[in-house]
Amino acid sequence: MFIPDHYRCTDMTAALAWLTRYPFGSLVTAGRDGQPVVTSLPLVAEDDGTGSIRIISHMARRNPHAGALASGQSALLVVNGPNAYVSPRWYENPANVPTWDYVGLQIRGRLKLIEDRENLLDLMRRSIAAFEATTDGDWVLDEAPSAHVDRLIQGVTGFEIKVETLDCMQKLSQNKRSDRPTIQAALRSSRTDYGPLVADLMDFVLP
Repeated sequence: MFIPDHYRCTDMTAALAWLTRYPFGSLVTAGRDGQPVVTSLPLVAEDDGTGSIRIISHMARRNPHAGALASGQSALLVVNGPNAYVSPRWYENPANVPTWDYVGLQIRGRLKLIEDRENLLDLMRRSIAAFEATTDGDWVLDEAPSAHVDRLIQGVTGFEIKVETLDCMQKLSQNKRSDRPTIQAALRSSRTDYGPLVADLMDFVLP
């Protein structure tokens, strides 16, 4: 992932915070024919107990991608957060061109399959707990009918990826500090869903 130095987030905790905030991304692996295979999935980051980070998730077993997964293979996770178009009209200096502000992560590591019932149930419980926490909810898997859970668990393949490298791009007009108030005002009044959010993130990332 190409990241100019002034857009790179080198703080692992801050980078993982983006994943917690925007926990949906794409798993990319090589298929059996050598072609890339991609599936979009919810992702949960965990401390593995040794100081390293692992990412857990699951997909439908009938997804052809699941059949192409193998423990030990290299995997890439791509996570894109909010993004917005930035017009050169928002700069004080007119000698500029359009650009795009965004937050993005690329995570690489080795994949480990989780396919046995007990470990799959544990993975699902941990995933549900992580996402319920974002809703102030307390729903747990045991509240679902056990027969229904048993049927569903047979239809999924779980996996974890031990993080080897994590690249985080925070491109939020850091190189246009004097123009930031104008850019933020324009984004907040733009006719896009992400515009106001990207404007707020500029305050979050840039002191």
